[in-house]
Amino acid sequence: MYFRAIFVTAWRLYSYCKGVDMSLGEGAKAYIVLQDDQTVMYMYGCFSCYYDKNWRQPVDCDGLITIQKECFQEPEIHQKLKRMPSGRKRLVTKNIHVDVDYPAMIDKGLITIENSKYACHIYSDGVDAMACEVIYKILYEYQIEGEIPELIGINM
Repeated sequence: MYFRAIFVTAWRLYSYCKGVDMSLGEGAKAYIVLQDDQTVMYMYGCFSCYYDKNWRQPVDCDGLITIQKECFQEPEIHQKLKRMPSGRKRLVTKNIHVDVDYPAMIDKGLITIENSKYACHIYSDGVDAMACEVIYKILYEYQIEGEIPELIGINM
């Protein structure tokens, strides 16, 4: 584990100096299994080329994330009049991303997680780190697109 931390730090420094953006070889994917008026259920799976011997195989989605629909927050909408180069004024609308406090929602029980058997990083409270990344991306994509995403993929 110690060697991996040194390797990752050295690789990040090298890629920063060279201007290369490289993946750490870890990721996750999730897709909707069930959706009703109150909840959305996602199956998710993790992969890591450092811990899995068969990491090139398709990801086995065996973890479960359940999100209550009240967790999905709308973005803030800012409107202002902007003077265009032609001299006319035009109404410009921007959607501002709102940070969602999903760890508090996990503590309240609005979001429940059953860890994948391929989870390689588990926090002290027993939650998979990749599941948290998937939840963040689901809530972020909802604010960008305006609808609940069917499929999410993450590469780190």
